[in-house]
Formats: sequence, C-alpha cells, structure tokens
Amino acid sequence: MTGGIDQDSVHAGYFLPTVAGGLVGAYCAAQVDLHALAEASFGIGVICWFLLGSTILNRLFVRPALPAALVPTMAIEAAPPAVAGLAFFALTGPTAGFVACALGGYAILMALVQIRLIPVYSRLSFSPGFWAFTFSYSAVATDALVWIGIKKPPLGTGAAIAVITLLTGFIAWIAARTVILAVRGRLFPRPD
Repeated sequence: MTGGIDQDSVHAGYFLPTVAGGLVGAYCAAQVDLHALAEASFGIGVICWFLLGSTILNRLFVRPALPAALVPTMAIEAAPPAVAGLAFFALTGPTAGFVACALGGYAILMALVQIRLIPVYSRLSFSPGFWAFTFSYSAVATDALVWIGIKKPPLGTGAAIAVITLLTGFIAWIAARTVILAVRGRLFPRPD
C-alpha cells in the first residue's frame, strides 16, 4: 500500500496472507460459533480477493510471463472461489443458493483454467514452488466434495473417491519429489 512493488513481481501468492487468511479465518470462526467474527473475516477475504484479483490478473494478462520459479503460483488463482465457497457454506449452511452457485461456478471456471495450464506446468522443473498447488487444489477438491454432498449426484461416491485419491496421490508426489531434492542437496538455492 505504500508503493515500491514492481508490477512484474506481483503473483497469485499475494492471495495467501490476505484472501486465504480472511476466508480460512471465516470458516474457522464459523465452526466455533463466532458468527460476527466469521462474517467480518469473510468480508475481509472477499474484498481482498476483488482488490488483489484485478491487479494479479492484469499482471498475468498484460505483463511479461512469470519467471519459472513463480509459474506454480498461478495455481493459487483456483483457491479464492473454492475457499470462499467453503467459508460461505460454514456461515450459511450447505445449501445451493445464488451466492453458493456463483462461487461454485467461478470455482469450476478456475479449475478449467488450471487444466488449460497443464502444458505450462509440465514444462517446469520441479521446485519447492510446486507446493503452491497443494493448498489450491485441496481447497478445490474440498469444495467439490461439499457440492457432491449437497447435490448427491449419481455416482457421487465414486466421484468423491476419485477426487480424494487423485489429490492424495498428487500431494504425495510433490512430497516425494521434495524429499528427493532435499537428499540431492538442491531443495534450497545456494547463496551466491
């Protein structure tokens, strides 16, 4: 807010302390019946999402491509609608009203964007930055599981098992690759 940030250094990681902090805080506060705090936290998260989202998307759309080390942070773009949906359900109950459907629709759009980015991600060398996928995709998977529970579609149990299995396998792969980097002494950059 005081300036001095180069626009080319802006990335979706800025969502984590602001948007995710507010929305996860809303979810947690709602779980322990601190409803006013949950609503305030939800407001903080959503307002930060709208304010930062435009800045981050502008940077991704019209500025040079992110450096390879920051490309995995594009996965974080999928988190805000999913985490907002989970926080909204915690505040209002698991019902498919207008706001829940709007957040769910945007979560689906962001999941489709992530599918489109698979070729971009597949060209990257593995790095600790891949942990950016874990929170985002866990939030999307959890939101999907809540929707499966609300709508109870045919084959919903099979879909839930597939979501959980794929997410668990993906996070296990990231953990294993991280251990391999650590064993090889390449987990942290060497000081110059």
